[in-house]
Amino acid sequence: MRLRNTFHACTALAAVALLGCPNAEGEFNDFQDRYDAVHPDTASSSSTGASCAAPAAGDADGDYVFALSASLDPASPVRFAAKVATSEGASGLEVSFTLQALDTCDRTTPVGEIFDLGPFAVAADGSFTAAFPPLEVTGLSNPFSENPITAEVTLTGNLCAASNTICGALGGNVTKPSVIKLDGSNFRFDRLEATGEFPDVVALNCAGDLSKTKLPSKCAK
Repeated sequence: MRLRNTFHACTALAAVALLGCPNAEGEFNDFQDRYDAVHPDTASSSSTGASCAAPAAGDADGDYVFALSASLDPASPVRFAAKVATSEGASGLEVSFTLQALDTCDRTTPVGEIFDLGPFAVAADGSFTAAFPPLEVTGLSNPFSENPITAEVTLTGNLCAASNTICGALGGNVTKPSVIKLDGSNFRFDRLEATGEFPDVVALNCAGDLSKTKLPSKCAK
């Protein structure tokens, strides 16, 4: 079902409090096309990637950019500066993450709270599941509006030896400012070539699909 007739009212989506009303009909139409392609009632493109051999403790450590690509609008991810740390735990390899959101308008400035998450167990085939506690992310990193976002997410993916990428499927819910299911979403970590130098375009999933280059409309204010 097309949503264009509801453009001026901006009430078609349950996520309206998160997204806010677009500033231009052209941008809404772009969003409409992406929404139709990834509506949660249709098939998902999420992938946890292929199984592999897990790295040795310390081999995957470093600075990364982390893209959280929600199925509602995959090409507009929430971006984070990330540190990945691995260690040998009592039952085998473990991975921990340190995350801080990036300003969505310059895509390089860390903003808001720093989150230390983990450790999470990594299996011999590289697979892991990381259930994060509720995270409140500043509105400066919200690609759609100035509203802060609170989300409870679980990452299911693979951490592979000799790889600069960690990717997989993301599930859970946004709980504030409105409830939005994140099932069918994706995540990806890519190691930075230099600390603090974040790319303008980021990969979104295991398939390597890329984020859009255009800045969010809110950045023009």
